[in-house]
Amino acid sequence: MDRYLLQAPARLLTALLLTFSFSQAAQSQDFSIRTNILWDAVSEPNIGLEFPLSDNWSIGGNAALKSWPRWLAWDWDKENPHIWRNYAIVPEVRYYLEEVYKGVFFGADAIYTHFNVSSVPTPFHMYPVVEESRVQGSYWAGGLFAGYAWWPWQHWRLELEAGAAIGLAAYDRYDCKHCGTKVGEERVPGIVPKLALNVAYNPVARDNRKPRKGSSYVISGTDTITVMSPPVVFTVHLQDVERPESEGDRVAKEDSWVMPIGRYRPLDYLTRPGIDSIQYVRFPVDSWELNTRDASNARVLERLTNAINRIKQDESTDEMLISIVGLASIEGPQERNDTLSLRRAKVVADYLNRETGVSRRFFETIGKGEAWDWFRAQLEAQPDGRERLLDILYNEPDPDRREALIRADSRLYEDVRDNFLADQRNSGYIRIYYGNAPDPVTDEYNKEVIPLLKAKRYSEAVKKFEESPDLKKRALQDAEAANAYGIALYFTALDNKDGEKEKEAIEMIQSAARKGSEAAAENLKGIETYGPARKEFEAWQELMKEEEKL
Repeated sequence: MDRYLLQAPARLLTALLLTFSFSQAAQSQDFSIRTNILWDAVSEPNIGLEFPLSDNWSIGGNAALKSWPRWLAWDWDKENPHIWRNYAIVPEVRYYLEEVYKGVFFGADAIYTHFNVSSVPTPFHMYPVVEESRVQGSYWAGGLFAGYAWWPWQHWRLELEAGAAIGLAAYDRYDCKHCGTKVGEERVPGIVPKLALNVAYNPVARDNRKPRKGSSYVISGTDTITVMSPPVVFTVHLQDVERPESEGDRVAKEDSWVMPIGRYRPLDYLTRPGIDSIQYVRFPVDSWELNTRDASNARVLERLTNAINRIKQDESTDEMLISIVGLASIEGPQERNDTLSLRRAKVVADYLNRETGVSRRFFETIGKGEAWDWFRAQLEAQPDGRERLLDILYNEPDPDRREALIRADSRLYEDVRDNFLADQRNSGYIRIYYGNAPDPVTDEYNKEVIPLLKAKRYSEAVKKFEESPDLKKRALQDAEAANAYGIALYFTALDNKDGEKEKEAIEMIQSAARKGSEAAAENLKGIETYGPARKEFEAWQELMKEEEKL
């Protein structure tokens, strides 16, 4: 065991010393080497190294080796019952609240130690097994600690640490300190307190250390040291660019019966007129002749024709569907009315086809037959007094028998004839559906330009604008496009220190904000603080370079 105990930590210490020698030669290396003088005081030589990872985080570790059996290295009295030999390896990570090597810190460590201990008194008899027997084995543990570090001198620091670790000890147990008779193997949990007073040496003096915050610089004066860090870039706000409004979009805002083709649904049920569609033309009894001289019909047909022509002439529209539903009143045989309703739908489609030149393949004509759905919707919307009619509709499924029951009651039939039948003879529920063609400029913004901006590849985005007149043109028309172009131009101008382009970029973002872009308004708030702060930092950078030359 003694040879193993000596060789393993010797290799570790050699590696640590080589690292130290290399780092010592490179004075720019910001590291620290330390020893815990409390361990040294109890004849436990130790060494530790620490390296910064960031502004507040560091990584390091300690190694300790006690290869002689007594408290003092020169005490080799074989009659002395005390034996304490061990080595330990303790990697750790620290977080400093203020900055690395300074102030309050917290940490976590892992412990591995190999030991050969016999007849050693422990505080409060915490480990009676090492007082009564000889034990030889290993201990693995993990722990937490806290401490405080300060700089009394330029190269030297002091650290106070306290903590504890919990782990598992696995060892062989012997009755006497010299005999080789093993009496058992044990595995027990154990808690190890940690207390340290570290003396640390930093090759780089306290006042010569550069802050680790990004690309910060130190400007030295006679009495003060001023530290400056790069400003934090504000969060850039972007929104997808909407495609330009098509003629179909504009017509749909004016007329509820014009809608995007994505809203198309097959007709299952007729709702009350005036709610779902107000466009319908009337026909005489038992006729499908379209009376274009009727004032109401003429007005509806003119609105339909104008809407179709406007949409047709827009190059950004690539789909159109004109849906026309023909209806017949509840009078007469059902089979006859089914045919009549389809003919009424087709005659309206023929008229619109002639007037607009739109191919018949864009028309959908449906013969809905007798308008019982519509009739019921009309009755349900009426005041009280028509319960008898509703009772017939709800309880008699056969259309011809329904009509017979209504005609059998002369008062009911007169009410229906005078107030409802004329409205049922029509081609109604006429809708125009349109589809907008894909817009390559909008796609280029949303699929190429905005991803570049989110990845902070601003100069590449500017290059896209320079190579595409369509992108620039859209930026003059659309608020979100102007915001995207302005952001790309702004950061590229800052990198190139181009004041004119920077001014142009800010004006573009301001214009987008005035047009209603909330993203642009948020970006302007960020620019107000970031721009001046960045210029101030760049001035400090130049001053630092001048000082370094001196």
